Amino acid sequence: MKRLNLPLILDTVFAAIGAFLLFFTAIRFYTKSAVIGLIFGLCAGMLFGMLCFLYISGKQNKSLILSKDEKQKKLLALHLSLSRDEDVKSLFKKSFGEDAKIHGKRVICGGVSNFFNFKMQPLSEDDVARVIKFKCNGEKKIFCVKCSAEAAALASNFSIGIAGIDEVFSSLKKSELLPEKYVYEEPKKPSIFKRIKLRFSKKLCAPLFWSGAALLALSYFTFFPIYYIVSGGIMIILSAIALVFN
Repeated sequence: MKRLNLPLILDTVFAAIGAFLLFFTAIRFYTKSAVIGLIFGLCAGMLFGMLCFLYISGKQNKSLILSKDEKQKKLLALHLSLSRDEDVKSLFKKSFGEDAKIHGKRVICGGVSNFFNFKMQPLSEDDVARVIKFKCNGEKKIFCVKCSAEAAALASNFSIGIAGIDEVFSSLKKSELLPEKYVYEEPKKPSIFKRIKLRFSKKLCAPLFWSGAALLALSYFTFFPIYYIVSGGIMIILSAIALVFN
């Protein structure tokens, strides 16, 4: 079931009402006719409401796509960092195409030797130095999660290409090779009941009880005791629940 986009609805209604009031007031003032003002006001309200809806929904969809991609990049980075070297090389061999071949620690494609150094820490100068010392023909390229400025400068000096997680994600997404299931995925958010239960600790017992007792005591000195009695009673019942269930 699709969630109700309440902010979008409220913003659209607000824009429509604002346009209606502005046009209705202005047209009625100049024409002295409430009917003409009402017609123009309703038309303006529907027009500006629709434009507002299209504009805001477009921005929300774009933001949602970017947010989803960023989340997937983080999951992919961790997934590749925790995957075996053989699995990583096999994955990129498929991504590069039929001409790609695995040779030891690298995957060769189009005369380029591709090295893989996926880890949670940025690529270091020592990591680049190991690739520099590796004897092979043709160009070299390192695929990683992220790269330090010093490592990037060293790689540039030796004409070694660097591909970070942004390029990796785009390449695998284009090839439709993003993992169907990541090694680690964020835990699901607890239900509303569980979140309430987590907050419902014994620490709440005393404050709720004394607040409830104070409200019940105040009910003897006010002209509207029912509100104090109901509120105080609810607090005391909640304090008892917090004590019993925890």
